Amino acid sequence: MVDRKQHILLDGFSKNEDFRSRNTGRNPEVPEKDRLVHGTFLFGRYSTVLAEYDARRQSIVEPISEDVGIYVEIIGEQGIKLPLASLDNRDFKLCSCKLENNSEVAVVFVPERSRESFHRKITQYLNEDTKSNKPKNRPLVDSIADIRLAALKDFWTDDESLFPRDENEIFWWEVWIKVKKDFDIGTFVQSLAHRLQARVGNTSLGFFDSAVFLLEASRAQLNSIPDLISNLEELRRAKETPNVFLDSSPQDQMQWANNLLERLQVDQDASVAVTILDTGVNYYHPLIAPVCNESQASSWLPEWPHFGSHIKQNADDHGSRQAGLAIFGDVQDALVENHKIFVCHKIESGRILPPRGGNDPELYGAITVGTASMFEAERPAWRRVYSLAVTAPIGDKEGGLPTSWSSEIDLFCSGMTDDYQRLFVISAGNNRNLDPLVDYWDQLHLAQIEDPAQAWNALTVGAFTEKTTNDDPDFAGWSPLAKSGDVAPASRSSVDWRFRNQAAYKPDVVAEGGNRLLSPDRTEVTNADVVSLLTTSGNANGQLFEVTADTSAATAITSRQAAILMATYPDFWPETIRGLLVHSAQWTERMWHRFGDLQRAHSPKRAKEIMLRSVGYGVVDLARAQHSAKHALTLIAQDSIQPFFKEQEDDLSSDPKLHEMQLYSLPWPSDVLLQLPAETEVKLRVTLSYFIEPNPGRRGYRQRYSYQSHGLRFAMIHPGQSVENFRQSINAFANSVDEYAGPEGDPDGWTFGPHLRTRGSLHSDVWTGSAAALADMHTIAVYPVGGWWKYRTAEERWQKEARYSLIVSIDLPDESVDIYSVVQNIVSTQVDVLV
Repeated sequence: MVDRKQHILLDGFSKNEDFRSRNTGRNPEVPEKDRLVHGTFLFGRYSTVLAEYDARRQSIVEPISEDVGIYVEIIGEQGIKLPLASLDNRDFKLCSCKLENNSEVAVVFVPERSRESFHRKITQYLNEDTKSNKPKNRPLVDSIADIRLAALKDFWTDDESLFPRDENEIFWWEVWIKVKKDFDIGTFVQSLAHRLQARVGNTSLGFFDSAVFLLEASRAQLNSIPDLISNLEELRRAKETPNVFLDSSPQDQMQWANNLLERLQVDQDASVAVTILDTGVNYYHPLIAPVCNESQASSWLPEWPHFGSHIKQNADDHGSRQAGLAIFGDVQDALVENHKIFVCHKIESGRILPPRGGNDPELYGAITVGTASMFEAERPAWRRVYSLAVTAPIGDKEGGLPTSWSSEIDLFCSGMTDDYQRLFVISAGNNRNLDPLVDYWDQLHLAQIEDPAQAWNALTVGAFTEKTTNDDPDFAGWSPLAKSGDVAPASRSSVDWRFRNQAAYKPDVVAEGGNRLLSPDRTEVTNADVVSLLTTSGNANGQLFEVTADTSAATAITSRQAAILMATYPDFWPETIRGLLVHSAQWTERMWHRFGDLQRAHSPKRAKEIMLRSVGYGVVDLARAQHSAKHALTLIAQDSIQPFFKEQEDDLSSDPKLHEMQLYSLPWPSDVLLQLPAETEVKLRVTLSYFIEPNPGRRGYRQRYSYQSHGLRFAMIHPGQSVENFRQSINAFANSVDEYAGPEGDPDGWTFGPHLRTRGSLHSDVWTGSAAALADMHTIAVYPVGGWWKYRTAEERWQKEARYSLIVSIDLPDESVDIYSVVQNIVSTQVDVLV
């Protein structure tokens, strides 16, 4: 996001009112076109495409594929989703679909035998009517803006900036093809490489009906590939792999490290740290030393060394590997880049694992929190992201239940004992017993998230992967187990938690955790270096680099992102940092595909819950979490509410009641939204983040025995709903003389909806709809629900206030539309009034 602006902090836009609970996204319609004009235009455009192809076909040598045909690019109307099912059938084969300038662009293969099918559909559109007197094939034809003959670049689905400008630049391509059962990919790839005079990498067998392999070639060499094969789906640039660095000599590795050090700029006054609670960090490593030293290291027991021996085989250097990712992200990227690298946080090393053996499980909570507290006593002014990638298995019948470890972390984060809140980032744990004969997606659902990652107040991190390149000659013929954008094979989920109805959705987010390789006979899985993440080793010299993977790597990466946000916004609470990370997260295209599969097998609600318990809210977008832009606005309110109270006349034994809700009249760019075309699709996102005080006793987890001290919820006004009706719909005290007759307006458009966003202490949802409808959605309420505070009158917990962070964002497709300045002016005016 080039247009980087600070998020806007709200103050003075809410009011409290007495509260009593009242517990009594559609796609835009395809606009009609001028039938004659539009149909004639598309008929002519497709005729031109066929003529261009026929002219070019004269020079095409014998194709490799048995099927012969033409690749066509279908450009959709802006803001309208193409009916993809109509482009993937007997007559057409959908290869890919991507979004360009708010228009869907699909590449479709049209077999020679069906080349007139599209002409036929347009002719029917022009001349035939349906029973409802609409043009036949209207949803398809009216959604198409243009048709072109597909070129090589149209198959590119990677980052646009990675497509080679120089047609003679030689690099490794990922070639994705559609395959059928028993397809001989080896012979196919060799034939294609010979024809293109390209070098073949190791083949990668995909799943179901796709495969991917590597070709080293130039753009000029690959220009003819659409003419040679009929099963091309997409092209990507093969990802860099760590092998070149791992295979380097110690001298070469030191040169790489020195080059990075020359470009490294560390904020020496930084007061934000990623505190790694692990096996200890070797702060003498040349890439770690600039941000960590002996004074920033501690161990649970004084007799434990800060880290293990420098000799790799005699020590577990897991902590040092975490440090590299927590400083740089994937060290591979930092090494190959040429620009300056700015680091605005430090590393603290807390050793919580002994040199030999293990800790008593009952003491994990004490050791974790006790070690963390040492750093706070030493440097109380620093703000920290506690990074924990050490987990323990949970019994199959205890999934989702709090433990002493998870509850201690929840309590520590809540600040109930010292009024100081904290952020913990915890790994979901890894599936150590991957079965090559079982789909890893199914294994994910059976592999339960480990202790203490069920902690409500922590940010739990699972793993996904984009590492699908295998160019390691030692693993020739082995293929990536997971597709790009999918969940990482060794990640864990809360799908199979026995107590999931009482537990939070976990993981909260996912980050890069590497992949696995599957043997050619599909009987063995390995965690090869080539699909792992490069990081720092536990050595101060010699072998400086190592690899790491799985949810440990994902946790270190997310911890770094959290630290960057803390450094950017010194006044933001831990609840807000956690909320921003989730607020920016999105499912990948592959995850949406998984969701589609689930919808065909389950109810929509169940499908969404499975996704939330598998990949959480998706992959963090750090740029969006860190900054707003002209067209992408984020509003943040950090506030508190007293959930419960007692009337003065109530006796001592009576239970408190729900107390108050807060109603926000948001500074809203309504005028700008109403000026946009009515069909413009926009997105609104709301995230509510707060910490609860835990009650870990296992006594049913209902009412006074609830795990959570309290709960908060948000509700947003519907398009077409009056503020008064909105208040009445959630607050029984808001009833006027007239009887409440139900909520007004349109409640649809939310991804999850109010019935799903009820688990845990972090609630996030996305609304999608028209700009005109969004203009009406200017009011939001935060209100309490029950918890054990409400019933524990003896401890007088009902008198306590509860902090929360409310995050609201608007994202417009047109980057030239400025909603940020409009809202900023409203907020500035309000601040002047308050002063």
